[in-house]
Amino acid sequence: MKNINLIIIEDDNYNVRAVTKVVESHFSEITILDTASRVQEAINKIETLKPDLLLMDIHLIDGTSFDVIRKCQYKDFKVVFMSAYHEYAVKAMQYAAVEFVFKPFDINELIVAIDKAIEQLQDKDYELRINTLFSNIDKKEDIVILQGRNKIKACHVNELVWGKAIPGGANFYLIDESYFFVSKPLRRYEAVLSDFSFFRCHPHYLINLSHVKEVNINLHRIKMNTNDEVIYENRRYNQLNSLLQKNKQYKKTF
Repeated sequence: MKNINLIIIEDDNYNVRAVTKVVESHFSEITILDTASRVQEAINKIETLKPDLLLMDIHLIDGTSFDVIRKCQYKDFKVVFMSAYHEYAVKAMQYAAVEFVFKPFDINELIVAIDKAIEQLQDKDYELRINTLFSNIDKKEDIVILQGRNKIKACHVNELVWGKAIPGGANFYLIDESYFFVSKPLRRYEAVLSDFSFFRCHPHYLINLSHVKEVNINLHRIKMNTNDEVIYENRRYNQLNSLLQKNKQYKKTF
């Protein structure tokens, strides 16, 4: 296996030692080139050493790891972000499907995140993930990455009409009436999209409430703006109806 060069960007010496121990104990293919704790220091070392992989704390002494990435000319690396803060940036990383772990980190979670980042070393679409990340952080758009088996798709959340759980993943149906298969369970996207008026109306279905056209109470069906029909569970109707009251465009039929 090709040797993988790593830089750790972290301003807490204890965490640097902890991460170093995990990497040295579990990843013989990784060489730790150096560490950095400040933005310009990190940029200088990345430009000089040209690592394959970065382990980066989001919040540094004098800025953020996002500042580092934005200012680097050399960008041929993958990233595992670390953060003690459950905030918008973490959500943005979820939308972009880049790897991150919460601090204080669980060793197994860090190992899994590094493994996934290694798998992404050959990912030709990684730049799209990073661009999606920055777009969401800058609040320009609310973009989510749909992860297929061999390709990814970046979509604005309003393009997604509904999702259906199927064996091996889920299908997402878009406003243009196309669909995209994702290789992760529907519940993964439910967690990410819950802030954007998405509702799990049935164990097999996740709907975008802003695209609901009509609800048929007798048949327990929801008609979407694309005219697709989705079943809902009766026990979830009260919550569904309450959420839809905020949307004046749908109608209720009996």
